[in-house]
Amino acid sequence: MPIKQTKIWRFFSSIKLAIWLLSIIAALSLVGTFIPQNEDASFYIERFGSAGFNFLSKAGLNNIYSAWWFIIFLILLAFNLLICLLNRVSFKLRMLGTLLAHFSILVILSGALIGLFFGEKGYIKIKEGETINSFVSKNRLVKLGFSLRLDDFIYEEHIDVKEKLIIYAKDGSVLGELSLSQGNDLKLPGGESVRILRFIPDFSMDITTKQVVSRSSEPKNPAIEVELSASGGKDTKTLWVFAHFPDIHDALGKDYKFVYQWVNRRPKDFISRVTILKEGKEIFEKDIKVNFPLEFNGYSFFQSSYDKENLSWSGLQINKDPGVPIVYLGFILLISGLIIIFYINPLLRRA
Repeated sequence: MPIKQTKIWRFFSSIKLAIWLLSIIAALSLVGTFIPQNEDASFYIERFGSAGFNFLSKAGLNNIYSAWWFIIFLILLAFNLLICLLNRVSFKLRMLGTLLAHFSILVILSGALIGLFFGEKGYIKIKEGETINSFVSKNRLVKLGFSLRLDDFIYEEHIDVKEKLIIYAKDGSVLGELSLSQGNDLKLPGGESVRILRFIPDFSMDITTKQVVSRSSEPKNPAIEVELSASGGKDTKTLWVFAHFPDIHDALGKDYKFVYQWVNRRPKDFISRVTILKEGKEIFEKDIKVNFPLEFNGYSFFQSSYDKENLSWSGLQINKDPGVPIVYLGFILLISGLIIIFYINPLLRRA
């Protein structure tokens, strides 16, 4: 009996099988969009609890795209496409576009499987001044072959124009407003000047040094240091104005009242300024930003997170996917096949 007439061949060359496999893969991918993937255990425990994390971990739902059962569905789909392609193969010129389009899907799936089997993915938390040369992927230590040093972590916030310092006179009239997003100097009607020196998100006083410090980067007790200068700049005084405690300050002669109108800030950008080193020599420097990764030696470093309590730490996602060039090749073949089907074939038929 010819192989194309066997039950196994007919089963794997079925269009219905392809539809079922595509539906299952699409449904699993949809689950992967609702459940965040490849996060730390603490993230899942905080959101779903310990029992939920154990279930997700055992079922592979926190890492769907690398789970063995997801890979099996991809292999079955690739095999199904290969059989369908062999079953309908024709070397006529008018079939070239169709062959390329079908073959391209097989190439794309092959690239995805190569990435799943041979790719590396991990996460590192690195402190300013620290150097790393390895990371953990799939429960094993992976050597980079070079070193990465975090030189500086830069955190920028979006300051709303509504966040401002308001200066009142004794009678309650507004003498002026100073927006924290636009500038930090203001002249009062009487000739005095007000200047904002610095912002502290979580005000605290170090008992030992008597210095003002921020307990964290979280805005638990936001405050600004203000400099008030008399006319001519001869008399200068600094004071702290608190968002949550508007009456705790002492202006010159108590002629003014300062109110810090606080608006909750949101992250604008967080950047890891890093240096790549190889054999002890600095190769180059780069700023890793969100959506602007560092590419080196086949590895991609993505800005992933930061420590809200301590802004000297940065979280970087590391990825190495040898299947990406093959996936790109598949897309090129797919576009070429579609061009032949929709543009070249109609021209040939008219000729």
